[in-house]
Amino acid sequence: MAEELREKLSPDTKLLADAVIELNLWRRSLGIYPPEHPVIKNAIERASQNLEKLFEIRASITLGIAKDALVVDEITLDRGNLVFKEFAKTLHAKAISAITFSAGLNEAELLRFLGLITAKGGPTGNELAELAQKDMEHVVFIPIDMNNFFFIEGAQRDAAAGDGIWENYVQGVLEGKLFGVDGPGILSVPVETVAEAVNAGLSEKSGEESYDRVITAYLGKKDEARMSREAFDKFFSFLDRIRPEIKRQLLTRTGARLSADIGKVENIFSEMTIESFQKVADLLTKHASFIPSTLKNLIDKLAGIKQMKTSHFDFFYQQSAVLDDIEISDDVITLFGEDHFHAYVNKQYQQELEHMLAAKTSDKSTVNLFSKECEEEAIDSVALDIMLELLYADFITSADYLTIVTKLSDFMNLFVDTGRFEEILQAYNTLSSHALSGKFTHEASSTVEYFFHSPEFISRLVTAFNLWGRREREGAVRLARALRRSVTDPLLDALTDEQDPSMRKFLLSLLEGIGSDVVPSAVKRLDDDRWYVTRNMISLIRNCNGKKEVEKIRRFIKHQNIEVRIEALRTLLFFGTPDAVPYLKACLQSEEPGMRQGAIKLAGNFRVREAVPYLITLVSKRDLFGAGASYKRDIVRSLGEIGDSQAIDALLKIYRTWSLFNRKNLAELKVEIFRNLQNYSPEAVRKLIDVGRNAKNEEIRSLCEKGLRRS
Repeated sequence: MAEELREKLSPDTKLLADAVIELNLWRRSLGIYPPEHPVIKNAIERASQNLEKLFEIRASITLGIAKDALVVDEITLDRGNLVFKEFAKTLHAKAISAITFSAGLNEAELLRFLGLITAKGGPTGNELAELAQKDMEHVVFIPIDMNNFFFIEGAQRDAAAGDGIWENYVQGVLEGKLFGVDGPGILSVPVETVAEAVNAGLSEKSGEESYDRVITAYLGKKDEARMSREAFDKFFSFLDRIRPEIKRQLLTRTGARLSADIGKVENIFSEMTIESFQKVADLLTKHASFIPSTLKNLIDKLAGIKQMKTSHFDFFYQQSAVLDDIEISDDVITLFGEDHFHAYVNKQYQQELEHMLAAKTSDKSTVNLFSKECEEEAIDSVALDIMLELLYADFITSADYLTIVTKLSDFMNLFVDTGRFEEILQAYNTLSSHALSGKFTHEASSTVEYFFHSPEFISRLVTAFNLWGRREREGAVRLARALRRSVTDPLLDALTDEQDPSMRKFLLSLLEGIGSDVVPSAVKRLDDDRWYVTRNMISLIRNCNGKKEVEKIRRFIKHQNIEVRIEALRTLLFFGTPDAVPYLKACLQSEEPGMRQGAIKLAGNFRVREAVPYLITLVSKRDLFGAGASYKRDIVRSLGEIGDSQAIDALLKIYRTWSLFNRKNLAELKVEIFRNLQNYSPEAVRKLIDVGRNAKNEEIRSLCEKGLRRS
């Protein structure tokens, strides 16, 4: 279980976790070994190395301290790990709620940090934080603030004081100051108190993080097991008390959150009582335009099922039905429970009803089509089409035009919150064409400039891209391209701050869809201190056809980070610069394994024939214990991509090699040779196929037969 949790952690969180393990080893060893002992020195060195690697990814990281658990980026490190428990208890005993480590942290500061937290009878809380601030530049202690929490043995807490505590708690949630809390957390706070605090603390201008923190406090993050029926009941009861202007934002983000865990949501909805479910269904149906169609469909489906399951009776007692405190006899129960329709209706009437039902069934597709046309989204689309058509009408005045445009703006706000990018683009294109030539040029031009290109609209659009972009990818790309003048820099800002790799990949594809207009802004960000930002900017310049900027990229061939160097080399090869191949040859001979392996893959990707002799030299090196098995398979693949016949003799020699020590790795390498023969000429691979047809390995024999058929 601990291994599964570790796999889910981000690279920076793993590095911090490893550093904590080493620091705790130092702390425990301090009383056993002297400070100069290798055990202690090695632990400090390893912790320092892990933190240095972490700071290559991000400039700082905060470690939250619960009573016996550690929290990083809202993820609780393995609660079953005794090392984390010990470290958390040590810091908790010092009245510390969180610690922030930042880039530049050295071993001397680490030693001072450990000295402060292990000192018996030393300072705690605010006093410890102030002392650390004087002694250390790159470690910040955040003390537990107990001012708002007090307990008096044998006395009852005053209600007003209690409300103040809960309000402070909710405010802490909104501001992101609560890192890890034991117990039921926000579920213990009265719903009315949470709603009152949120209504006072949130506004339409509040950041997305504040909204997300409230949702996460109740429902947990995606893939967490915290989601429960109690949480749902309280959360939707809370939503019902929220001001309309912020309810829309909460519902929109809740819809996206629930859609991501739709299976778990369905299970919880199914377990609800009819009354509880109906309250939730009424709330979501009332605001259907703010939630995704998958969630609406689930509500409709379960509403039908729950109505079918509704009993005729109030309850059952000792196998007898009770209705309004009156016990019902068995024969009456049977009458309710079974279909006795035929006992009261004559045959002719039954036949007429059956005929009507048959007609209804045969026309089911028409009914379904009509139902779809009556859905709110379909009505909105039709209303949009009508308004856009009216803008072209000859009979409307300037005042009419402005009225329609104002209504259009309201629609755009709705569409951006629900990710309907195609409709937004449709309205933008219509008004843009009016701005260029038309009866109301000035009005249309003003709307395009002050609405579609306004910072407020663009900010909401970037948020919508994050929430809905991957589902509506084509519409998102088309709209981003149309608004490229205003949306490029905000998208680049979102890309540099994004932590989720899959979302970074989507944002890159969105920016690449905009095209060459991205290049100038990407060039300005090349010198960012974060290596991954530089790498992404180089990738964007290449994929957006920024060949003119190749001189600015060439200098990154000598960057300190391997990933950046490889990206720069890839770009030179992509644009076919005269120095690209010499750089590639130099990298193939590099002493750094990561650089060499990256160059091997690039040689194959760009089919660089000049690299073949270097690849043959690398693949022919003796490897007694199989340490280079992985990169040798990469070499074989690259040689296969290039398809130069001069590699065949070297591959044939490898196939005939026998080894005592690394037989498994060598066998896999031999199979890899026969998987990558398709780009060689038939004459060149004939020698390999002839020997491979008699191989003991079944896959090699099969690959040789396929090669013969191709020939």
